[in-house]
Amino acid sequence: MHVAGLILARGGSKGIRLKNLALVKGTPLLLWSLKTMSRCSGFTSMWVSSDHDDILQLAHQNGAQIHRRSAESSSDGASSLDAVNEFLDSHSEVDVVALIQCTSPFVRVAHLNQALAKMTSGCYDSVFSVTRSHSLRWMQLEPNKTEVDAAGEEIRAVNFDPHCRPKRQDWDGDLVENGAFYLSSVQLLRRGLIQGGKISFVEMSAAHSIDIDTAYDLWLAGQQASYFGFEPDGDNGDVNHLQRY
Repeated sequence: MHVAGLILARGGSKGIRLKNLALVKGTPLLLWSLKTMSRCSGFTSMWVSSDHDDILQLAHQNGAQIHRRSAESSSDGASSLDAVNEFLDSHSEVDVVALIQCTSPFVRVAHLNQALAKMTSGCYDSVFSVTRSHSLRWMQLEPNKTEVDAAGEEIRAVNFDPHCRPKRQDWDGDLVENGAFYLSSVQLLRRGLIQGGKISFVEMSAAHSIDIDTAYDLWLAGQQASYFGFEPDGDNGDVNHLQRY
């Protein structure tokens, strides 16, 4: 089974210029992911797909194979799935794509190894990362709906009963996608899906789950890396001891 680790890292990020090369603890975000991936067992090949020369050069210098994205798949309107399928058009040898988000720098070796073990077991078609949330969620109702006019409601509880509000310790919470990684079979991706078939997950703590999109996120990641002792090598021992965070 050929498992391709793939980072999509276009140069046209909006919130932070060249976000994928932004530094956390002096190391570009791209290298946080590449160093972690290189220590995992289970990747047959490791790729960076980009339209930017500096990103491709850094990837090549650090052991990744490079795929130059087209202008179409690098545009603001293109989806990650578009870019993945463009990559697959040139790589028929691949059976599974592990899509790694380098703006989630605190993915650890243990997280990826767990996902790879599940995916290569043959038991699953897709595996992705989640974090657990105990947030009480509400849905805004459409103002023109008859049910809103009749009940006088503007919002409605989604995952709890307001008449019996749960204590945090009394329920397991919800599993929420954190976007850090997605492992999918090629058959699934060619059907236009990242998740589907037999699905499993890898749970990450909130401390590991930051997704950097703004300058504030980048600052916060630096603070978290220092506070929790995260390093770009992807190893912090037992990842489970941070679940309470």
